[in-house]
Amino acid sequence: MRKWVKYVIVGIIVAGGAAGWVYRELLPSRHFEEKEHPVVAVPAADLPASAEVSAAAGQPEAAAEKPETGTQEKADPGAFNVLVLGLDTLGRQSSRSDVIMLSRVKPQERKVNLVSIPRDTRVPLPGIGLTKVNHAHFMAELKGGGEAGTEASIQAVSNLLQVPVHYYVKMNFKGFVDFIDEIGGVDIDIPADVFLTAIQQNLPAGRQHLDGWKALAFVRERYSLDNGDFGRQADQSALIRAVVHKLLSPERLPELPGLIQKIKKDVIDTNLTDSDILSLTLMYKDLMPEDMVYVQLPGAALTAQDPLVGQPLWYWEPDLPAVRSIGSQYLR
Repeated sequence: MRKWVKYVIVGIIVAGGAAGWVYRELLPSRHFEEKEHPVVAVPAADLPASAEVSAAAGQPEAAAEKPETGTQEKADPGAFNVLVLGLDTLGRQSSRSDVIMLSRVKPQERKVNLVSIPRDTRVPLPGIGLTKVNHAHFMAELKGGGEAGTEASIQAVSNLLQVPVHYYVKMNFKGFVDFIDEIGGVDIDIPADVFLTAIQQNLPAGRQHLDGWKALAFVRERYSLDNGDFGRQADQSALIRAVVHKLLSPERLPELPGLIQKIKKDVIDTNLTDSDILSLTLMYKDLMPEDMVYVQLPGAALTAQDPLVGQPLWYWEPDLPAVRSIGSQYLR
């Protein structure tokens, strides 16, 4: 056998072994079990069921002591909570959080619980009072920039559900559109006809190819869906799965590290590392529908005076005892 052939064979074996080692290290059950998760927010002391707040401060009367960063619940080792925020901006103006979802990721079980929080949910914000949860990002960003907006949103959700938050993913719509176009769009199965209000276009049932703008309109649509926000949440999950399958396709796989860098630069702000994102991508690829539990925030519609705009607004008033029960059952 010629030497160059031997070298090629050895190179293939080494490359294959290295690839296998990387894959094993990125297996979600292994990667996250050995990782000490950060804690970016812990809840303030439990609020009374009536959601009463101090009129003077507009915030809970007491706060729980914050545990040291890196602490992890012993009951569910390796599991963690990720807050996903989608901002309603296509430029550099101050923005509200249009999409708010808190996910409990369980790598050992390969399961995910998703709790969707309506953007109109009425919550107490420090120094403001009872207002919409998506005002947390807007008001804090006005005063302290994007990082302050992120922190305020994370804390508001942690307080509402009375659970810690370990990671966050914040995305802007402009970056989302550009990224979908960058990977050549995505193919997705639409179970029923849906009218995309944002672009005034009907999307027929069946296999559809979505470019960036259609994908954005699809994940934001709720008005034409029979089950509203719950249906939108399922559509968002389906699109994420379509993106993951596109990224892990053979022709895209070599580009994956560069694409993740592009995602972190142009699409999202996150405290997840590159290896965390790769590991979650591998996990999400193999998830079946039954591996994901979707939970809507219980409550009722309410019209009440808003302290920011000085006039009545429509709210989603959370049923706090039921909300805390959801936090304990699905997010711990």
